[in-house]
Amino acid sequence: FHPQWLGKRARIGRSTSRLSFLMEVTVVETGDLPSGTFISFHTGSVRRHAQIEKDKSISLSHVSGSEPVRIDVMSQVGSHTFNVVPGQDLYEVPIKPNPGAGVDSDLKLKFQIKYGTGKDAQQTHVTEPCQPGSPSKKLQTALMMRNYLDDHDVLRQMQDMLQEMVDSRPADPIEYMIQRLEDVCRGGQAVDYDVAEGDAAEVVQEKPSKLSQERKPSKEGKPADSASETESDDGNDEPDLPPPPPPSVGRKRGSVSEEAYGKFNERKAYEPKVVPKTEEQKQRLMKVMESCWMFKSHTPENQRVIVDALEERIIEAGVRCVQQGDDGQVMWVIEQGELECLKMIGGEEKPVKICRSGDIFGELALLYGCPRAASVVSKERCVLWELDRETFKAICFEAAQKAPVEYEGFAAPKTSSGSHVDQGDAVRKTISKPRRAGVSAGALGVASDDWIPPVYGKSQEERDQLANIIKTSHDSKLLMLFGSVNKETFEKIVDAMFAKNIKAGEAVIEQGAEGDYFYIVKRGDFDIYVQKGHDPPKKVFQAGVGFAFGELALLYSCPRSATIKAQQDSEVWCLDRTAFQNLVIRSAQSQFKEYCGFLSSVDLFHALSDNERASLAEVLEEEEFDDDEAIVEQYERDDKMFILRSGNACACLKGEQGEVEVMQYKTGDYFGEIALLSGEPRKASVYAVGKVTCLYITRDTFMRVLGSLHDVLERSMGKYEKYQDAIKASKEQAANAAVAEDPEGDENEGNHDSKKNKFAKKKRERQTMDLSKLEQHKVVSEVPADDAPVETLADKVAQDFNNPALVTPSASHTVKDALITMFGGLVPHQKFTMDKVIHVVSGLAASRKNTEDFYSWQMPSKLKQPTEISVVCQKGQKSASDPTPNQDNFFIHHIGAVTMYGICDGHGPFGHLVSFRLVQTLPFFLSNSPHFGKDWEQALKQAFQQAQDDLSEFCGLHNVNIEASGAAGSVLVLEEQTVHVAHIGDARIMIGSWNKRDSRMIHCTKDHKPDLPEEKARLHAAGSEVREIDPGNHRIYLQGSNFPGLTMSRAFGDIACAGVSREPEYNQFLMQPTDQWYAIVASDGIWEFIEGEEACSLSSKKLRLKGTRETVEFMVNASRKRWAHVCGDYCDDITAILIQWNSATALEGDCNHSLTVRPWEAQ
Repeated sequence: FHPQWLGKRARIGRSTSRLSFLMEVTVVETGDLPSGTFISFHTGSVRRHAQIEKDKSISLSHVSGSEPVRIDVMSQVGSHTFNVVPGQDLYEVPIKPNPGAGVDSDLKLKFQIKYGTGKDAQQTHVTEPCQPGSPSKKLQTALMMRNYLDDHDVLRQMQDMLQEMVDSRPADPIEYMIQRLEDVCRGGQAVDYDVAEGDAAEVVQEKPSKLSQERKPSKEGKPADSASETESDDGNDEPDLPPPPPPSVGRKRGSVSEEAYGKFNERKAYEPKVVPKTEEQKQRLMKVMESCWMFKSHTPENQRVIVDALEERIIEAGVRCVQQGDDGQVMWVIEQGELECLKMIGGEEKPVKICRSGDIFGELALLYGCPRAASVVSKERCVLWELDRETFKAICFEAAQKAPVEYEGFAAPKTSSGSHVDQGDAVRKTISKPRRAGVSAGALGVASDDWIPPVYGKSQEERDQLANIIKTSHDSKLLMLFGSVNKETFEKIVDAMFAKNIKAGEAVIEQGAEGDYFYIVKRGDFDIYVQKGHDPPKKVFQAGVGFAFGELALLYSCPRSATIKAQQDSEVWCLDRTAFQNLVIRSAQSQFKEYCGFLSSVDLFHALSDNERASLAEVLEEEEFDDDEAIVEQYERDDKMFILRSGNACACLKGEQGEVEVMQYKTGDYFGEIALLSGEPRKASVYAVGKVTCLYITRDTFMRVLGSLHDVLERSMGKYEKYQDAIKASKEQAANAAVAEDPEGDENEGNHDSKKNKFAKKKRERQTMDLSKLEQHKVVSEVPADDAPVETLADKVAQDFNNPALVTPSASHTVKDALITMFGGLVPHQKFTMDKVIHVVSGLAASRKNTEDFYSWQMPSKLKQPTEISVVCQKGQKSASDPTPNQDNFFIHHIGAVTMYGICDGHGPFGHLVSFRLVQTLPFFLSNSPHFGKDWEQALKQAFQQAQDDLSEFCGLHNVNIEASGAAGSVLVLEEQTVHVAHIGDARIMIGSWNKRDSRMIHCTKDHKPDLPEEKARLHAAGSEVREIDPGNHRIYLQGSNFPGLTMSRAFGDIACAGVSREPEYNQFLMQPTDQWYAIVASDGIWEFIEGEEACSLSSKKLRLKGTRETVEFMVNASRKRWAHVCGDYCDDITAILIQWNSATALEGDCNHSLTVRPWEAQ
């Protein structure tokens, strides 16, 4: 804008005056634009908003004439942004169709801008009454919030606060954050907000003043349909608006984007700088730029501009080119020579890096507007090329913003160990951009493609030990560094590490020294010392086997931040910087490019920008599948889309003739993308053909990174006709509407060419599971009910159901203070595979997910991610005339930071009554134990014995014979991070890791069988007899009798034989906050044919890919197939609770626990 458009006024609440001018906007044409459209004048430091109506003129003042003006036209149908051009008075704004918002076709908004004089700027206006199209309070608030976010660098404020918390470690983090944010608010810049009311754009001031209490009359002669701003503001004009922020106390903090784009967040017109050069100089310079990361990706045109702007500087040895802490206006590219980078550490200047030909330095000061992070001194005569700030901002900024992890990094990171970092150090800040940046790293230098990874000889035992340390260590640094590498790279890393012996008292690392190695403790212990200033070193940590240190030398060019000494003779695994950077960093970059390429081939993602696809590439997961392994299975529900990274696969449909192959996939193909839109069951199965590696992304991850996919697709809806039904289904599903199934729908998924990939459907024969070995060790736990007098047992069971005390919950055993209480109930006449009736006591409302009840809640937890729980409890089939209900039962209770899970597997004629009583009394006695939360072993042992005593008394009172009826029992308790396990009998608990790099069984309980030496000795001492009736099949009898033939030496009930114990076997395990563990708490229906190791092998990958619900169903079905193979129609009752800790699934709101169960429903 031009100087003649200026006027003056004093801003209320400010000590300085502002220049202002008058702009009159006349709407020429609106088409069918809905009422309530807003026009927003944005000057870079302040916004002015006004509402547009056809044939109305809008006068706006108080916009400084020294600033460029950007106009945002906002409405409920979209927005358009452009700059006001001096000398241009007529503008057209295209509005795209949006039928849902009342715009059915293209239209253009036309308006004319006239510029007033300083005299006009002093005019006031008369406010017309509020029109129906006036903005709501919600919209007014939204405009104010938009202004606030523009004026305050919120993201950086939060980043700085978190960094300060890591450094200072306040005792009360919440109070610290509150105080910190209050300080920011008190020091923030106050903002004036214009909120439109009818035609008028009013200014809401920070504080009402005496001037604002009096309305200035409008000048005579002003047209009635024209509005202008008043020079003084009346706080009573907008009674519905909340008060704006308090006035400024200090100067406004400059943002990263302000530094990058200029004072008003807009790039100024760049005038290319030309420094004369000879052809020989240009050729030399181009050669250097080819090896420099910042210039590799530029277009030839941009490279020519940069070459023209660079200026040659020749410096001699010993010249200080850069002084730490100074402001920076230029950066340099090194053509020849070496320079040393120095940093002030502990009051002493220390070398941290050597820069050579092809390196650059000084760019951080230009990129972030921060002081120089280090000093740079030439070691010899050097040839440098100097680049100015304006050229950097205009041409190089985007490249620097998207730089890979291989650049500069003079600034040593602040560490939690307390190492000193000067206030002048430049800490990398996050540039405002869509996708997140990776870890800042030291310079990789000029990577050599012919670099050969070193191989240090190791025995297979040593390789396995090293791999196991990396995979299972509780040190999170190992997961951060190596968790995302593929199997091939991981093996090369193991090859590249070598063992080194460290003597007692020897320092493997010294604070302040330059570091080139990363270490993992193989054996022994190490003390870690940190020295601050001139104080003596202080021990801050002790590192044992599996602990890693020295990683900063791999990631940053910085000195060691601590001294680490061996307590005794020890041994470490070592990895040098070059191996790490070539194996990990370069492979990660290569993998990232590959992932981006795969995503570019998915037509579903063509609507995404390059940055959005890059964001997805960073969160892709990888999984391997063996030949004929199911990648997705028909009728399963999951939320993942897969891309074949390597190998082949085929899709099959199930029908009357078995599975029919209908599609083939090759490397680069994808399938299952409809799962990103809706949670409908899979319409087909996809199997691996040979060894296959897949990339996948979940719906939750996609939404977290980019939002709803159907919103993304609607950007270019015409390109995605084949997804219209799925998009519609996803919207209906969100509205809880029923969606009709298309049994052939999955054939339309993927990027396959129908002419190329489809073929005549053929039957596919899959490999069958080898169950032949099961018969060799099969032992049915109890005698089938056919041997019992059916009429008598049936009559007794029916009679028991007429006694409410036996079959309804006990009010006297309610667990107090439980957020949720859940256990199984009893109903008569249940058939094979019917679900258990569920009793729930909770203030939580259940939602319906497909056929399951879903509960979610928030409770204190030390774990970093949510906990997911799924339960299946189904009746078996012991004979066609078996009258007993499902004898399995379970309980789940959540009290504060404690969750209790239990399984009771009943046996004998009245096992169903025993298990029903126990799932109520066990958690009751446990929660009321004086040892609860203090001594869990004693609390569990006490609760088991009290439950047995109660059972004996209760059954005696109600004439229930438990001489040969009882139950196995297992209880798992999670308190914060500690898992407590107690069990008797054969209802097992398996704890495992579902982490991709660490899938393993951690613990599985052992059955209490009478042939175990210690069990047998106790039983014989008590007068009972243990006999082997078949090879490997031992049972317990009364001395000289064939009764009762018990199979377990520890159980509830079973009072006929002395020596049967109720004392549980106890174990505990400490889980780290980020450990990806899970547990299966299940009855013998699961464990009869599946051992713990096999259960972990079957379930860990399934859990990663499918979640708890599909995994627990899979385990139940796998068990049932084994029962059918060995026992024909006979099948035990099956119950399983699957608990997944640190699940990757995001829950709604603040919830960090979820529970899914399918209850019995009367037919």
